[in-house]
Amino acid sequence: MSYIPEVGDIIWLEFDPQAGHEQAGHRPAVVLTPKAYNQATGLLICCPLTTKIKGYPFEVTIEGTPQNVALSDQVKSLDWKARKAKHKGNVSQAELETIKQKIGLLLAIS
Repeated sequence: MSYIPEVGDIIWLEFDPQAGHEQAGHRPAVVLTPKAYNQATGLLICCPLTTKIKGYPFEVTIEGTPQNVALSDQVKSLDWKARKAKHKGNVSQAELETIKQKIGLLLAIS
């Protein structure tokens, strides 16, 4: 069976096409939706990672080399099959919880 993304996975996928200030290109992202949803719909919700750390309040530091930050204010729903998602690694439970907390703050979800 082929790879199906799971919550907390770091995946590589294609973010193009994009518009304006959205992240673009072939880049890593953190998966935020469970495997069952991703498998049933062919979609996933994720937030992109970047190595261009700017210190914005919604960045979440992800350990590794090179160091990345998750852009929790750029959450996207994407077709992971069409964008050829490939597993790269996993975030820690603490990193995942911080991403979720920042998304909750941004959307005023308690």
